[in-house]
Amino acid sequence: MKKILLSIAFLGLLTTNSFAQRSHKNPIETGIKAGVNMSTFQGGNTQDFKPGLQIGGTVEIPVSYYKKFAVQAELLYSVQGYKGKEYDQIDLETSKVTETLKLEDVTMHYLYVPITLKYYVSDNFSIEVGGQVGYMLDAKGQFDANKYNTAREYLYLTDPRYHESFSQLDKALFEAGYRSKDPKDYYEKLDYGINGGFSYYMKSGVYLNFRYYLGLQDIYKKDNEYRKIIIPDASPELAKEISYMNDNLKFAPLTNSSVQLSIGYKF
Repeated sequence: MKKILLSIAFLGLLTTNSFAQRSHKNPIETGIKAGVNMSTFQGGNTQDFKPGLQIGGTVEIPVSYYKKFAVQAELLYSVQGYKGKEYDQIDLETSKVTETLKLEDVTMHYLYVPITLKYYVSDNFSIEVGGQVGYMLDAKGQFDANKYNTAREYLYLTDPRYHESFSQLDKALFEAGYRSKDPKDYYEKLDYGINGGFSYYMKSGVYLNFRYYLGLQDIYKKDNEYRKIIIPDASPELAKEISYMNDNLKFAPLTNSSVQLSIGYKF
């Protein structure tokens, strides 16, 4: 991957003189772009990358006379998430693995506004760095049955096949929001982070853009508000399970992470 990126960058430098000097006579450029994301969550035990699409429009305004520097604003629809990995269920008495399950795939739909500062190394090659803020439009898929996220070292599914006390714990988890199927109960709507990349431009107005986005927002709302699970009248067996959960579950922040490759056109 590094060799490919270096090759593209080197190609841009070699073709510096292939275009006329960018001029202040055409100050503002608009465009469209579309492409693919390879996204996952950063932090804890991260999951597998999930492919998704992105599509949007761009406006670029120069901030220097010969357009060496420019600011680009975008409105971008982006599909992100992750492919869930397998994880082990363990027996509390023996600490042995009882079975292996797979976390659900998660798909999240965002509307982002990226703003980047671009530096034109040449007329057909630019590097960019900036940030973006976004709003989650929709999400499908749960982290897992109890909303015990993948940042924790241990996962233990409370299942009626194994525990008579399931309903009591299940009720407590519902009340805490960890059993909800409604994304608004556990996903943060707002997302923000930093991005960086580069673009290669052609005479036709078509360009290729590579970008990496690293979110800074912990996207799980309930984790941000986590309090230990307490059931005062729990049976000894249930109390042991709750104690294990409270002692071993780790609520490390998880953030969006996305590698983006798109093709665009400047009008």
